[in-house]
Amino acid sequence: MAPYRRRRIRPIRKLSTQLPQKRIRRRMKISWKDGLIKSLIILFLLFDLVLVFYIVKQCSKPKGVPEKSVVSEESKILQIEVLNGCGVPGIANQFTDYLRMKGFDVVKTANYEEELNVPNFNVLTTVVIDRRGRLENGIRIAEALGLGRERVLQEVNEAYLIDASVILGKDYAQLESWQRMEK
Repeated sequence: MAPYRRRRIRPIRKLSTQLPQKRIRRRMKISWKDGLIKSLIILFLLFDLVLVFYIVKQCSKPKGVPEKSVVSEESKILQIEVLNGCGVPGIANQFTDYLRMKGFDVVKTANYEEELNVPNFNVLTTVVIDRRGRLENGIRIAEALGLGRERVLQEVNEAYLIDASVILGKDYAQLESWQRMEK
């Protein structure tokens, strides 16, 4: 015979009184988390609304109309480089000082190098090379140096960060600007 096991009988509890207490506790524990999540969602929605507002504002601006006033080409300070192509020491520095007095921004003064970083001092005539495709700027520089329009060349290259290059040739002594500097 098998040993007798006593079954334990549990008393029946009233379910209706205990369930609401557990629900209330769960609501209290979850309610602060829900509030935090809801406030974060509201914060992100406000951020998105501000972002959409600024995007719409930027897209609604008419294209082609700049916000800032446009500086005319005549009053713009040209950035140029002066290169010594005649071999006379210090000549590029003297022309740099002269062009700066005339209102040009000379950003580089060096020897003229045609290829392989070897100085080329065999340039016969002084020329102005326009690098940006604005021939009138090259003509302004040429007039300041006392050169004719036929001495302005165009070699447009967007890689250059300057407006023009001045290459001084062996004829620098015949230029009006040199004669003004000598006085």
